[in-house]
Amino acid sequence: MRILATGCAGMLGSALVPQLEASGHEVTATDIDLGSGRVGGVDLQHLDVRIPEQVDNWMDRIRPELVVHLAAHTDLELCERDRDDAWRTNALGTKHVALACRRRGTQLAYISTAGVFDGTKQEPYIEFDAPSPINTYGASKYQGELFVQRLVPESYTVRAGWMVGGGAKDHKFVAKILKQVMDGATTLHAVGDKFGTPTYARDFAECFGRLILSQSYGLYHMASIGACSRFDVTRKIVSLLDRSDIEVVEVTSDFFSVEYFADRPRSETMRNLVLDLQGMNTMRNWEVALEDYLVTDFPEMMR
Repeated sequence: MRILATGCAGMLGSALVPQLEASGHEVTATDIDLGSGRVGGVDLQHLDVRIPEQVDNWMDRIRPELVVHLAAHTDLELCERDRDDAWRTNALGTKHVALACRRRGTQLAYISTAGVFDGTKQEPYIEFDAPSPINTYGASKYQGELFVQRLVPESYTVRAGWMVGGGAKDHKFVAKILKQVMDGATTLHAVGDKFGTPTYARDFAECFGRLILSQSYGLYHMASIGACSRFDVTRKIVSLLDRSDIEVVEVTSDFFSVEYFADRPRSETMRNLVLDLQGMNTMRNWEVALEDYLVTDFPEMMR
């Protein structure tokens, strides 16, 4: 297919665009940040989804058969500091993309988040649970979901969990832990009172690639198998690195409340129920995926 992809400069784009290319698709990769220049074998092109005229121009220029919409503000604190821009980007930016697809009869795949839930459920969230976001990021992404589902019948809404991957483009939790290790830390503090399901970007890209060929439109969870806390992830990293000299200390969210002040759900744990029921779930266990990531992208740290 001819594919227009937005927001490709980040960690998920760095895995998804090469996977789509390898599958034979013709991909135009766009972002507002062109600093990296390329993603996979594709030159990044400028597109600000907050400006509908730019969306329409790219749609008319390449006439895609599918739009993969990744572009979003994903920093929770940034979204709370500038709520208007979070709504403008995550909600209205998605609306502009959805309307452009609707007018042309183009398929749309929207990447959303486990952050649309309030975190009170004891069991993993499934696609049939009602969202109830507790922060601006989650609320703006959920409104994006609604725009997609109401405006584009031939669409996929795919919720990812705690993103893992990206190598040099990784600015999420795993990268922060690895940086502390590389900087010589002998004690790591990690939160044990928040739970979620990691999502390995490469596994996501492979599973997503199969999904968009299915034409089985709808809402999907696409996370690694299993559940954990940030404390569990940190302990696993230290174990995989064979660093018995590093102590991992479990703390509550209050420990980081100054830096990470946005409300976060107690649980963002998800199950890929719809993928499971349709025999399409290829996501691996989070511990297996995490080891794959470290071996592939940080071999120099593995003993």
